[in-house]
Amino acid sequence: MKTLMPFQIIGRDFLAMRYNAVLADDMGLGKTLMAIEAMKQLKITSALIVCPLGVRRTWVKVIQDQYPGTFVREITTPRAIPHQNSINVVNYDIVWREPLVKYTNISWPLLIADESHFLKTIESKRTKSLLGRGGIYNLCQRRWMMTGTPILNRPIEIYPILRSLFPERLGVFQTYYRYAYRFCAGHRDTYGFNADGASNLGELAKILGPVMLRRMKEEVLDQLPEIQYEKIYLDPTNKLNELVEKENRTDMTEVKSIRQAVGLLKIAPAITHIEEVLQTKAKIVAFTWHKVVAHGLKDHFKDRAVLFTGEESVDAKETAKQSFIENPKVQVFIGQLEAAGMGIDGLQHVCDTCIFVEMYGVPGKIKQAVDRLRRIGQEKGVLAQFLIAENSVDEKTVDALVAKSTNIKTILQDKGGVKFVQCRCAICKKPKEVSELKRVDEMSVCKHCEKLLEVL
Repeated sequence: MKTLMPFQIIGRDFLAMRYNAVLADDMGLGKTLMAIEAMKQLKITSALIVCPLGVRRTWVKVIQDQYPGTFVREITTPRAIPHQNSINVVNYDIVWREPLVKYTNISWPLLIADESHFLKTIESKRTKSLLGRGGIYNLCQRRWMMTGTPILNRPIEIYPILRSLFPERLGVFQTYYRYAYRFCAGHRDTYGFNADGASNLGELAKILGPVMLRRMKEEVLDQLPEIQYEKIYLDPTNKLNELVEKENRTDMTEVKSIRQAVGLLKIAPAITHIEEVLQTKAKIVAFTWHKVVAHGLKDHFKDRAVLFTGEESVDAKETAKQSFIENPKVQVFIGQLEAAGMGIDGLQHVCDTCIFVEMYGVPGKIKQAVDRLRRIGQEKGVLAQFLIAENSVDEKTVDALVAKSTNIKTILQDKGGVKFVQCRCAICKKPKEVSELKRVDEMSVCKHCEKLLEVL
């Protein structure tokens, strides 16, 4: 069971004190944990939690770990019936479907919409089902919206939430057109009515102020560990469960083929999860173990991704790295752990989030890969997410990694963990890791300056 950090206590109390609220903290600050702790504080044991498919299982696991004694029901099909005396977790893709939507139209003490930017389109079926005039929210005593990106691109995207949950805050701007004209620079063009702009943003910020709590990672950096480890549990399909069970009782000669089969199964949910993260983050690093899995990801993201698998030439690897760093259209760096897990520098300047689609069985190797982002030049805490199946070898590896990290901090008596040693090259004066410096003529110099000295 996790203990809340000071800023998370504020977030928990912010929710617990309000019937309607928007928790819009940056990704990785623990919005799920804060919401569950707020439920505990209010002794709520019956709720409807709606979330993206990729984190549905994670919600179930965290509730079970953090709020023992409650009954959690995972809704995996529109034919399932929610239990009114339990915490029901359902994904956006099915919450509006028949017959499930009929069973959700009962009284709930609490509705949580995780990643509520999924409700940005007023005409979508999911938005109508949850926030429409006859939507589920009408029958819920409390409604908490949670998102790291309350406004993805335009002010019109938060209108469905404001109209349904905070009409009194909008005042005379409750109707779509009045809101659009006032805050979205609404106008008519050759294609019809256009509400894609932005206007009077200061006024809109004042409307949102009392009902929305938003903290960015850099604001609470002094309270965060340098690396946050987060498990993202995969949907436990029959095929996945079968492979995990087989992996746990199979000798090493057969494990390789099983792990590749698991990796191939992960491609589809990994793509879904990465796409969801990219709504919040501009860039992410995705690690795989099997090259075929890396290529499967690349086939989906195409020009939005670069590959670094060890098959590429030296020039191609450098081009891939620089494209990720310099080109805003390149959002995903797909690295095979053996090739990209060490020796790469520069990613930390544009990215603070890595997602392990697959893992290596040695925690130290995983730590080395995470350190591609946790390096000098990283101005934010690093978030490392692991796509794992329950009771799998990967889950045990993550647990061992976290335990090892905790033990190191305890031994060093340092709550913040191991700090970087700020070393500089004696010639170019650029900050470098100790391991990147070499003693030449009684000076510590980087590899680049070492070559210059050789020429001289």
